[in-house]
Amino acid sequence: MFLITERHAILLGKNFTVDGHERRLFRVVTHFHSDHVIDIEKSLRECSSIIGTPITLDSMNVLGYTVPKHKRLDLEYGTQVELLGEKIVLEKADHIMGASQVIVKSDDLTLAYTGDFKNPGKTTPIINSDVLVIDVTYGSPNHIRPYKNEAEMLFTDYIADALIKGPVVIYAYYGKLQEVMKILRGNGVIAPFIVDGKVEELTKIAIKYGEKITDVFSKNSKEGKEIIKDSWYVEFKHASSFKNRDKLHFNFLLDGWTIKEFIKRIDEKSYILGISSHADFEDIIYYVENSTADIIVPDASRSKYAFEFAEYMKKIDSKKKVMVMPRSYH
Repeated sequence: MFLITERHAILLGKNFTVDGHERRLFRVVTHFHSDHVIDIEKSLRECSSIIGTPITLDSMNVLGYTVPKHKRLDLEYGTQVELLGEKIVLEKADHIMGASQVIVKSDDLTLAYTGDFKNPGKTTPIINSDVLVIDVTYGSPNHIRPYKNEAEMLFTDYIADALIKGPVVIYAYYGKLQEVMKILRGNGVIAPFIVDGKVEELTKIAIKYGEKITDVFSKNSKEGKEIIKDSWYVEFKHASSFKNRDKLHFNFLLDGWTIKEFIKRIDEKSYILGISSHADFEDIIYYVENSTADIIVPDASRSKYAFEFAEYMKKIDSKKKVMVMPRSYH
């Protein structure tokens, strides 16, 4: 009824494959990051439907993973549908825009997969299930962020201070960029946002579906060019552009692997900030301990820390059965 394959496919029930390909009728995509869209071309050929939130499926099209209309099965959070005798529902995962957790009810079992998440019990609801497949990207006890509760305010303060001195460029992965746009606006940063290319297209999708991102301007528009001349703005670029950064601007690369210290200085105007879209070790433990699941399955196909996490869980909670999959990853 559940399995994780070496090709990263998470199999739930009889009919669903999640975030990886298997020859099943339905492929679920929890979010549009590349490690969760693996082998999507095979799924487009061999699965009857691709399931995801509207934001996820629209964003996949922007990023080149085109899902034709007749293959799309859009599911809003909390909407349960029955397919071939099994029920599926997507719930919110606080990771990037449109990210979801997956719940499949098959026979008398409720199976759940968290996908990537953060802030369990707050902005990510904890799913009560019989079996829980859980992301353990930061599954080592060494991965505890001492500043995590202050991270968003610290981030806002660094950006606001830099804006006093000149333009700011923020570098991060797609989806994460839109999340930090919301953080800045929510914390009172009112400087115009400058976007271009795929960042611009994805931001338009975020706004279309109600994300609270305001005063966004295309870099190539008349308004955008005037804003750039005024030298008071925040520009957003993909993380891969950081190596080619303009050192006349203030540059901030957002990196979840900056764990012990929130900020690292790279050069006079360039910094790495410890902003993560993933739960740290304490948060993963919190999710598991507050879930009703008797069987816990750390996803070893995406994390080398799954076995370390499993050993820790066995020490602190003997009532839950921990099964690492796939075993051959170790």
